[in-house]
Amino acid sequence: MPRHRSEEQTSLKRPLAILLALAVAALAIYGIVQAVGGDGTEDTAGTSTEDGDGPIADGNDGGDATGDDASSTSDGAVSTEGPPPVTCEATHEVTVLAAPDIAPVLTEIAQGVDPCISYTVTAQPPLEVATAFSTGAAPEAQVWIPNSPAFVAVLAEAGVGVENGPVVATSPVVLAAAQPVFDEATTGLAEEPTWADLVTAELPLVVGNPQTDPPTSAILLAAQGGLGDSDAARVLTQNLMVNLAQNSAADPLAAVGQGLPIFVPATAGQVAASEGTDTQLAGLSPRGGAGSLSYPYVVLPGGADAPGVTELQEALLAPETVAAFEAGGFSAGDADATPVDQEALAALNETWGALNPPSRLLAVIDVSGSMDEQVGESSRIAITSQAAQRGLALFPDDSAVGLWAFSTSRGEGGEDWVEMLPVRVLSQDVDGTTQRELLEEASGTLDEDFTTGDTGLHDTILAAYLHMQQEWEEGFVSSIVLLTDGVNDDSTGGLSEEELIAALDEAADPAREVRLILIGMGPDVDSAALDRVATAAGGQSYIAEDPRDIGQVFIQAIAARHG
Repeated sequence: MPRHRSEEQTSLKRPLAILLALAVAALAIYGIVQAVGGDGTEDTAGTSTEDGDGPIADGNDGGDATGDDASSTSDGAVSTEGPPPVTCEATHEVTVLAAPDIAPVLTEIAQGVDPCISYTVTAQPPLEVATAFSTGAAPEAQVWIPNSPAFVAVLAEAGVGVENGPVVATSPVVLAAAQPVFDEATTGLAEEPTWADLVTAELPLVVGNPQTDPPTSAILLAAQGGLGDSDAARVLTQNLMVNLAQNSAADPLAAVGQGLPIFVPATAGQVAASEGTDTQLAGLSPRGGAGSLSYPYVVLPGGADAPGVTELQEALLAPETVAAFEAGGFSAGDADATPVDQEALAALNETWGALNPPSRLLAVIDVSGSMDEQVGESSRIAITSQAAQRGLALFPDDSAVGLWAFSTSRGEGGEDWVEMLPVRVLSQDVDGTTQRELLEEASGTLDEDFTTGDTGLHDTILAAYLHMQQEWEEGFVSSIVLLTDGVNDDSTGGLSEEELIAALDEAADPAREVRLILIGMGPDVDSAALDRVATAAGGQSYIAEDPRDIGQVFIQAIAARHG
């Protein structure tokens, strides 16, 4: 099976390691010669940095000691002359904005271009760069290397005077997951899995928005082509696209980093860059591949005449860089570039927009006293808090999400619930902080100090349902995801199950549909009761008998919010 594991890059790194070893040896010899035969002149050399945080490599520093040691020439004569020290009449700075996966390789190559040029390679998502230029907030940089020529077209349409330059590298697109998830999910798959194999195996695939995420568009186009054009294949493709569109993530790779057990579109470069990190990735290529991304060298306005810009382009296209690119999961140049079917891509984007309406979701978390119960070295509430924070990573910025907590007598008027944050669009600014950031912070406060009381489950369900109906908006999919570890145990009275179901039935309005998703965790949950209540509202229930499984169940529940 064509698979990309980060540790497999070792064989690709050997040529680079040999070159580096030779370079170190040469520098050591040069240092000895300078130490015994230098002229005392100090020189200034360029540096290369990533994210502008500090020097990556300094230039040669001529020694000021003298001595009688010398080196032998080929004719046996003794020479006291070493390589001349580098003297820079002037030093120049060049800032390069680069797609994050290729930034480390560019930093490495830039070190050896010119000791009198300081190259700062800043890793920045191409969409952020394109958005900044399009909104008149252009960053100060001379060169941009995105992961798709399409981003350059966005700038051109916005009136920014840029053109696609030569492609300096390509990287194949793969389906990536954290190594343990990868190993478990691919057990039993065919040696070279087809897309039909992957769909049948129900690989937990989460994608981004193909309109803004090149790895996602490459994967989706490959899936459409790989599933075929028979009647059965078209149905399979349609079902796959609906499922992926309605359960996409704002940043799929970040969701993997949050610990979610999913596969996401990624490049071989991203897999290679994960080696040695907390989330080491592995990737597989479906039969026939999934295309590749191209990384063009784009000179930004004002950069054409800047010293060092042309030199860097020439260095990146030189044969000497092949080993560095390969070690990073890339192919040098454009030989392996995959042409994009623009008509198919346009059709995909149009379909995606129709299938992917934004969400309005209210998360409702049980904070009764029983949520303090220990689960291994953690607690039910701690596991739930982590699951909520990880699940948040699955929502695009145009989704609207709010948070309630419930037990008994939580509200100012004695209600069993309390609103921690209202439902707002995740990207909305709230006094200088986004709603997404506020939710992350609020979820983190759900701990043992917050839990108390009994479980006013029925009253809370009805209140949340009526609230989301009242706040229903056209063009959004409205839903409630409620998590509890027990049965309705309302010491203050409240609705019975029969009364709750009757109230939900009476409130139901097809014109203002709200989907109710109930999650039960632990052995004390009445799974049959949860299922009856969820079904009455046209929703669904999920059970995690072992609270440690709540993360996976939470993802399944979120995926069900579209029906």
